[in-house]
Amino acid sequence: MPILMMLYPAYGTVSVHEVCRHAEPIPGLKLVLADNEPTTSDLDIFDEVWELPPPERLAEAYGLLRRWCEKSPPGGIFMQSERGLLLGSLLARNLGLKGPSLDAAHLCANKYLQRVVLSGAGIGGPQFSLAESAADVRRLAGEYGFPVVLKCVISTMSRLVTLVRHQEDIDAAVARMSAALTTSLDVTRLISFAETAKVDLGCDPRRQFLVESFLEGDMVETDGLLIGNRPFTFGVSEQIQSIDPPFFIEAYLFPADCTDSSPVELVSDAAIKAIGLGDSGFSIEMRVSGDAIRIVEVNGRLGWDDGFSDLFQVRTHQERIFQAQQVALGIKPELIRDVSRFAALAYRCCYYDGLVEELPSREEMTKLERDGIKFGLSTNLGARCLAPPHPEVYPHVAWALATHPASSRAAYEIARRALDELKVSIRRL
Repeated sequence: MPILMMLYPAYGTVSVHEVCRHAEPIPGLKLVLADNEPTTSDLDIFDEVWELPPPERLAEAYGLLRRWCEKSPPGGIFMQSERGLLLGSLLARNLGLKGPSLDAAHLCANKYLQRVVLSGAGIGGPQFSLAESAADVRRLAGEYGFPVVLKCVISTMSRLVTLVRHQEDIDAAVARMSAALTTSLDVTRLISFAETAKVDLGCDPRRQFLVESFLEGDMVETDGLLIGNRPFTFGVSEQIQSIDPPFFIEAYLFPADCTDSSPVELVSDAAIKAIGLGDSGFSIEMRVSGDAIRIVEVNGRLGWDDGFSDLFQVRTHQERIFQAQQVALGIKPELIRDVSRFAALAYRCCYYDGLVEELPSREEMTKLERDGIKFGLSTNLGARCLAPPHPEVYPHVAWALATHPASSRAAYEIARRALDELKVSIRRL
């Protein structure tokens, strides 16, 4: 009986149980949950539950998993989350399992070294450098021009990403960044990984951060799977991002309405090859300006925005979580690209401090659903909404997915209007 280990599988509104549910079609599969906060219901659903320390205590979790895996060796590890990628790649290497290599996982998490490798391969991106003081940022802004972007070295899922538009904003932005780095659990996880895997981070992420030039252009993304080192791209989606505050996703158009997908996919494939990524999901953000296609970041795991599975399934006819589980077990998934369908995923967002007081029930949303329109919630009653630049901000409240026979832009307009039908109340705090 094959064993699939689910390693820190939940992210955002995608629950442990949802990830588990997609494994049901694999016959005779034994599911083991390895997570830091298992619940009583997890004990009823999984064959075994292994309680781990939180992801930032990577070395401790690795030691526990190695001992447990000696007794019950898994046939695959589902590590499709930022929390699970580094630890999972380390474990997969030592157990001889499918998964991204240690070096590739490191490059996907360490955005500074990722920039160095992509630049060395001739793949376009922003101008970039490490900084640790306001004086460094002023010097680099003088070279790059305003605005500049400050980022933590490790991927933080848009947390700790700061757009600095003016000279007078530098001191406050650097002070916030420097204070956040000393307490960031993401940074702690990266440092623990480096110590355990004995890899060189190329920087000190507790005091150094990235400064990048701001990339203009249309915002696009590729998502897909790697079977071995061969990419299967679901397609190219177009991002619609917030303006003030910046960098938060408010919608996806699938396929992208703004550009030809073919050259974008070629750059995506080249970035994957440069990183050396294989046997994993991937999510790559890019900017397109004329003929220039430049990389924002390469992620070595599935994208986890709300509604993503429903969005990509419009063209793949497959559930991507199930496909990623098959890849982890060495089973070749069914690969379909139906280019005859168009879709868009739109979000209702909250960018202020608030308390969620009213949301539609599942029954109410079902009544509103009609041909080509589907709804989902990204939060729950009583939840706190946080205003940027809080490091734990997550602005999505609800989403609508719409399809159209000929245009993703038309699907977006339908989805945006559909969101207005949802009864949502968030009290300002």
